[in-house]
Amino acid sequence: MSLPQLRHTGYSLEDWKTWEGRWELIDGIAYDMTPAPSFEHQRTSTKLLLAIGNALEEAKRKAGSGECEVLAAPLDVFLPSGVVQPDLVVVCDPAKKSLRGVEGVPDLVVEILSPSTASKDMTRKRWAYEAAGILEYLVVDPDERVGLLLRLEAGRYEEVAHVEWGAVLALLAGRITITLGS
Repeated sequence: MSLPQLRHTGYSLEDWKTWEGRWELIDGIAYDMTPAPSFEHQRTSTKLLLAIGNALEEAKRKAGSGECEVLAAPLDVFLPSGVVQPDLVVVCDPAKKSLRGVEGVPDLVVEILSPSTASKDMTRKRWAYEAAGILEYLVVDPDERVGLLLRLEAGRYEEVAHVEWGAVLALLAGRITITLGS
C-alpha cells in the first residue's frame, strides 16, 4: 500500500486501489478523508440518516414496494470522474448496489459541510455530481443550521429549496419528506 503525493494530478482508479486510508479521487485529484468529522457533523449525519431512512420506509409501506436505501459514509461511490464518499447516499436501483459500494449514479447525495471540506463539497464534488447526472444534491450546514437542495434540470443543478432547521424538505422529486435538523 502507498500514499499519494498530494500535489500530483492525474491519478487513476488503479492508483486509488493501492492507497492506505480513506481517499476520494475526483478528476484525477486525490483528497484525503482524514481527520474524522466533528461530533456535530456526525450528530447531523445520524439525524439525517434516520429521517431519510424512516421516510423511505414509510413511502415503501404506502406504495407496497420500494428498493431505495439510505447509507452513510464511509461508502465508496464510483462515478465517471472517480470515487467519492458522500456523507449520505440514497440508491434506489438494486443493480447499482455492489459489494464494493455504489456503482454508478445514486438518486440523492448528501454532504454535511465541515470547515475542512466545505470548499470541495461546494465546488469539485458539486461539479462531479452534476456531471454524473445525480438528480438531487443536498448540502447541509450544521453551523448555520440550513440546508440547500439542488436538483438536476437540463443537465445543470438548480436551487429548489433553501431551508432552515425545523423546516420540511421534499426529497427524491417529492416522493419523501423530512424535517431538516430533527
